[in-house]
Amino acid sequence: MSRHGAEWWAERIEELAQSGDADGIARRYGVRPKTLLWWRSELRRRERKTERAATRLLPVVVSPSPVRVAAASTDVELVVEVGPTRMTMRGAVTAEHLAALVAASARAC
Repeated sequence: MSRHGAEWWAERIEELAQSGDADGIARRYGVRPKTLLWWRSELRRRERKTERAATRLLPVVVSPSPVRVAAASTDVELVVEVGPTRMTMRGAVTAEHLAALVAASARAC
């Protein structure tokens, strides 16, 4: 039996998702049904691992400001984008919150 790569198995898993017949697909391609099901779980695991690696959290430290600012408006939506990262705040956004977000997004992780 020849060895197949992950891309080949992904195509078989797509077929499995369409038909739900692991035995039939395995028979058609000359592989074991258990191997087909193992690859389904392996490809899901790899996908979850990739998603976790793509998620980055930025540290935010809010420190007291010596300057008092008037009360914040509650009709605000703030979006800060730095590279592929996007942070959204809705509601009461104070100057302190804004300063903390901008400072945190400017730091490299």
